[in-house]
Amino acid sequence: MSLLSPLAGLLLLASVAVPLLSLYFLRLHRERRTVSSTLAWERRTEDLRANVPFQRLRASLLLFLQLLLLALLALAVAQPVIRGLGGAAGRTILMIDCSASMATRDGEGGASRLEQARRMAAARAQALQGGGLLALSAPEIMVIAFAQSPQVVVPFTTSLARVEQGIDSVMQTDERTLLAPALELARAHQSGRRDEDQAQASGTPASIELFSDGAIGDAAEATLRGRENVDWTRVGRQDTANAGLGAAGCERTGGDGGGLDTFASLRNFGGAPAPLRLEVRAGSRVVAVTPQPIAVPPASTGEGAGQRRVVFPPVDVGTERLLRWSVTPGDAFPTDDYAHVVVRESRPLRLAMVGDDASLRSLLEALAPASLATLDLAAGAAAVKKDPAWAEAFDAVIWVGEPPPAFERGRWLLFGAPPPLPGLHRFGEPGRDFARAWRSEHPVLRQCNLNELVVQKVHRVAAESSWTTLVEGGRSPIVLAGRVGSGFAIVCPFEPGDSNWPFQRSFVNFTAQALELLAGLGEVAGESSIEPGEMIRIRVPDRATELAIQPPAGAAEPMVLREGEAAWGPARRTGACRISWKDERGRTGERWVAVNLFDEAECRVASPERLALGGQRVAPGGGPQSLEIWPFALAVAVALLLAEWWVYHRRAAR
Repeated sequence: MSLLSPLAGLLLLASVAVPLLSLYFLRLHRERRTVSSTLAWERRTEDLRANVPFQRLRASLLLFLQLLLLALLALAVAQPVIRGLGGAAGRTILMIDCSASMATRDGEGGASRLEQARRMAAARAQALQGGGLLALSAPEIMVIAFAQSPQVVVPFTTSLARVEQGIDSVMQTDERTLLAPALELARAHQSGRRDEDQAQASGTPASIELFSDGAIGDAAEATLRGRENVDWTRVGRQDTANAGLGAAGCERTGGDGGGLDTFASLRNFGGAPAPLRLEVRAGSRVVAVTPQPIAVPPASTGEGAGQRRVVFPPVDVGTERLLRWSVTPGDAFPTDDYAHVVVRESRPLRLAMVGDDASLRSLLEALAPASLATLDLAAGAAAVKKDPAWAEAFDAVIWVGEPPPAFERGRWLLFGAPPPLPGLHRFGEPGRDFARAWRSEHPVLRQCNLNELVVQKVHRVAAESSWTTLVEGGRSPIVLAGRVGSGFAIVCPFEPGDSNWPFQRSFVNFTAQALELLAGLGEVAGESSIEPGEMIRIRVPDRATELAIQPPAGAAEPMVLREGEAAWGPARRTGACRISWKDERGRTGERWVAVNLFDEAECRVASPERLALGGQRVAPGGGPQSLEIWPFALAVAVALLLAEWWVYHRRAAR
């Protein structure tokens, strides 16, 4: 139990109890006796004539009742409160979830979950900081807003106004929910304090109160340590259903008319079929729509959401570079009811081939690129040494043989001995190997069957996590992909002539798709659609000026340009971002980057019954409850007042 206004209670008790006791000390205590004459009672008659102050205090039931009454009134004024488990020295951390699922509008009056969480957190802060001006001390409160990355909104403070202002400033994002980084941030701020009067010195952590709907993607990794305790206030309903887009994209049909094959995947997380209508717009023009609502099956236990794939006939989008998918009717979670896809400009490839490989050169010529520059190894190495940005003049550079001296910039398809790269290490002697497993879902390996691939001389490499192994051999990777500096490389640590790959159809598919991927990276450094919380990176001219990005909501912001790559982010809201600049000739250029939310854990918006953090189950309790005792103390005081009145009148009636 704690007192919110202990000073007020002490002042009341001191100002009233002391005068009451003084009155009892000064009171004349006379006994009533019936006598025939006062002649024999001289001492009694003298007592009638003189008042002797400060007589011996005698036991009195009325005095006891009156003192107890005053003590209860003083206790009521001090506002006693019984709290749940608290933190060190009254220190509390309020963690507010501002991830995408908190945009679900299933509250009273259509309020979003974040609005509800802010209201609950503000009420909790008021309960913790109650007591008014007469309170001796107030607990310290910290406010942390978290989604994919956490942020300290308000550091430890006793100012209620500052805490309320910080809670109101927590903004909605479309990122997924990660609790583990938020817990690490809270621990860092606690361990950074060195106040000797704080219980932190004894190792007692602050109380953590979590305001979230429980849709936490890393709940299993969010492990509690030592004496840490998390009180979860659940926000949102358990029966909220959601249906929306799980994927969206387009591919060119291959003709000269610019037709696009558009497709999407619909998901249903509810327990009943969801009739959805899908529409595709290019600008303000509707280019595709489902004639009838599509019944998406309900979610099944253990198998995830119900899904239905939709493929539209080829459509002509003209010069539009941005498509918008939308699903109707909407539901309580609107974020996954729409998606954007950037249409890459259709143009022939500009390629450069360095090295000598007849089969690969014939394949490149068959692709009919806009230009194909061919150089020997010496000329290619000289070009890279002279200008490190030489490769950026091409959509992709195909290098066969001894590796280039440097390729931190540009997009490369490398065959042969790999150079010493960060995260890629050569070991052992080259030897024979075969394809044991490969990522068939990767864009460069679609429709590629590598069962018969045998390499007579492949260089052994060990790759760190910064590299993606696309084809795994029996002893080491055969094909890898990764970012190097501001460039990107697909590495095959063998020459085509040292394998039987050029005689297989998969070699044609791999090369064409690898060049298509690398050419696309020239416009957007990564996928054209990224998830909220990721950085946006694009390639722009080295001498670009007035570089700015227009996010889906808000004013335009400048971008950082470094070695031909512009970066901004992380992108916190879904939508289409327009990036514009001017080149050295004053011509305006632009690119679009789509930010879409397809994360299944975040789109499953039904609040769980319980939350498991690192194996420890946490039941929602609405946060640590506070029971105010002053109403009970006041009620007992009124009862004592009536008892005192009854005792007084009983004595007066004698």
